[in-house]
Formats: sequence, C-alpha cells, structure tokens
Amino acid sequence: MLGFTSKTRFTVKKAENHSSTCIFTLFHCRKGKMHKLLLALSVSVFTSVCQYCLPFLADCKACDPSFPETCPTNGRSGNFKQFNCPNGHYNDLATLLLTTNDDAVRNIFSSNTPTEFQPSSILIFFILYCILGLITFGIAVPSGLFLPIILMGSAYGRLLGMAMGSYTNIDQGLYAVLGAASLMAGSMRMTVSLCVIFLELTNNLLLLPITMIVLLIAKTVGDSFNPSIYEIILELKGLPFLDAHPEPWMRTLTVGELIDAKPPVITLSGIEKVSQIVDVLRNTTHNGFPVLDEGVVPPSGLANVATELHGLILRAHLVLALKKKWFLQEKRRTEEWEVREKFSWVELAEREGKIEEVAVTSEEMEMYIDLHPLTNTTPYTVIESMSVAKAMVLFRQVGLRHLLVVPKYEAAGVSPVVGILTRQDLRAFNILTAFPHLERSKSGQKH
Repeated sequence: MLGFTSKTRFTVKKAENHSSTCIFTLFHCRKGKMHKLLLALSVSVFTSVCQYCLPFLADCKACDPSFPETCPTNGRSGNFKQFNCPNGHYNDLATLLLTTNDDAVRNIFSSNTPTEFQPSSILIFFILYCILGLITFGIAVPSGLFLPIILMGSAYGRLLGMAMGSYTNIDQGLYAVLGAASLMAGSMRMTVSLCVIFLELTNNLLLLPITMIVLLIAKTVGDSFNPSIYEIILELKGLPFLDAHPEPWMRTLTVGELIDAKPPVITLSGIEKVSQIVDVLRNTTHNGFPVLDEGVVPPSGLANVATELHGLILRAHLVLALKKKWFLQEKRRTEEWEVREKFSWVELAEREGKIEEVAVTSEEMEMYIDLHPLTNTTPYTVIESMSVAKAMVLFRQVGLRHLLVVPKYEAAGVSPVVGILTRQDLRAFNILTAFPHLERSKSGQKH
C-alpha cells in the first residue's frame, strides 16, 4: 500500500511536471517587459478572485465545542474562518485559502481532526493549487515551488486518508505528511534534507523511518521517468549548468567529434586589422577567440616556419581596445609601457562593454591592433582525441569558461587549434541534439 500510494503521488507530479513544461514554454515564447508585467498582473488577479470566490462553494460547518481554538474567527489570524457562515459555524475552505501558507500547512497536517475538513473542500484546494502551480511556474515574479508542492502533496495525502478512513486506523494528518513528502521527493528528488525538514515540521522522531521509505520510493520511481523539476527549469531556460557526473555515453564521444559538429572556429592574428575585429564582433556572439601568430620560427631542428597558438582573448578586451582607440598605423608589437599607460587593471576586469557602443571611422578601420598584451597566453587546452566525459570533468572542476581543443598531429598547413568548447557545448541536451543516435544508446542503457 505504501509503494502504491507513493507511485500514485509521483504520477500526479509527473503529469504536473509535463504540464508545467508546456506552460513554461508557452509563457516564454514572447519576451518583453510589458509581456512579463501583464502576465504577473493577470496571475495576481486570477489568484485573488479564486481565493475569494471559491469558499462560497463550500458548506458551512458547525463549530465543535471540543476545538481548542476560538471558533469561528475573522481576520488574518486564527483558524476556522467564519467568512459567509452564520455565528457558530465556519467555512473549512476559507480556513485553508484565506490564511498564510504556513497556517494552511499546519491545518492540513493537524492530527485527530477527521471531521474538520470536507472532502470536497480539500479537493477544490488541491485542484486550485495545482492550477496556480502550473500558471505561476517560471513567471517573472518569483512565486516559489517549495510551499505550493507541500500544500498540494498534503492535500492529496489527506484526500487519500479520507478515502481509506474505513479501512485503516492511520490518522489523516499522517497521510498528509507522507503525501507532502512523496510529492516533494518525486519533483525535487531530495532525500536527506527532506527528512530533516519533515522531522522539524512534525517534531516526531517516530515518523522518520516511514518518511524515509516514502522518500526513497518516490525518488526511485521519479528517477526512472524524468529529471527533477529544477533540472527541467534549467533546461527550459537554457542555463549552462553542468551535472556533477558525466553521462556514460559521453565516454564514447571525443571532443574532436564534438568540434566537427560545430561551425568552424574563428581565430584572430596577433596583430589584427581593426576592420576584421569589428566584423567578427558584430557578426558573432562568441566571448573568446584564439589568437594565432603565423610565420613563427620554431625551435632549432625544424626548418620551416610554423603557426603558433599564442593564447585566448576575450570579447570584452577586444571591445575595450576599440573603445580606447588603441590603434597602430603599421603592423608592430607594442612595448609593455605602452600597455600600462593605456589600460588599467580595473578596466581589464570589466565585462560590460558592447560593440554597438563603439564608433569607428573608416580611416581607423584600416589601422591595426596588437592583441598580444591582452591575450591569455596560458589557456587550458585538451587534445582532440580526449573523451567528452573527461573534458567535462576538467571544465567543471576548474570552473572554466573556454576550453581550447588542439590537434593530435602537427603538420604543415594544420591549424594549431581545432576549436573551442564552452559550457553550452558540454550540456548533455545540446550534445544529444547534435548526435541523435546517442539518445537511442542512452535509452538502451536504461533498459
């Protein structure tokens, strides 16, 4: 019975996760401040109307003289809201809706109160919070997920307790606690922290073993179907968050194969023309560019000249050089004192410059910029035969922004840099988009 109820609660959460994904995508198909403002106002009006009008659907209940608290009450504080009921009666749905979330949780969790709430009122409360949880998922106003999920789970658990009332002696409050725990574990996939939270909520150490069993069942069932609600949010918003551990199929893919699926890398010369830099910045959104020096004399023993990978330069530093008008009439390397005179450490640490704010004349377009002083000459590099799994571990542990990929073999005419990897390139979702066959192998490993 415990496993059945946990799986049933997870099924409810799975359906909500899928619906939340669809609604989140619908909300974000349009962007703009006015759209976000109108959306937040609409949700606020809808919530207010529902919380005031829905209690009229509930029947009034007579106050039980055995209640330890005052009944009925009005205002923000106190339970057993009178609302539209006559003296000596209270509205149980208003008691849940016209109060704080903390008091609502405390009311649903209450024990030894089998007749305090009607099943219809708990059902309306559960449906309302499911709808509100869906439409507030991802809007501009941070509405939170923690308490709404606790309220939905506790309402569902109490409904199940009411349905099982004639078959078991378990208190409805316990069903509410376990329902909230299972829904939290099925959506957020937390275990130990949830045990601590519900231990503090109930202040009952005897509930810890059964709560742990419910959490483990809900999390296990959830992991076999879809990711957690937070991972879904990260994926929908496109935030480049890397998992702590790479996927098993990443070991069979090399960074060289990943680079081949991307557009060719854009490189700059050590002393580059202003027009070329402006063109690259205006036509790309990249934040880093490899800097190459051609015609470099290699160490003794090699007769031909070679192309050297000097390092990596950031987009912000290129924009800063254009803003400062650090232009040269001819191709030449600058002296160290020239750099210190033109740039300060504070300016080099800023990352707010935009190419649209820079004005360059036609005469300046024909000048040059020495990129050597602004280049990071010791970027992290990996060989193209390295697996994506190993590169992802390095990227995450060191906290990199860019990872240069160099060729396995050196030869005349071969560029010293094959490509550049960012967080977006190492996300599992983006890799599977470029290599759909890996999705099938991933599904096969699950079975």
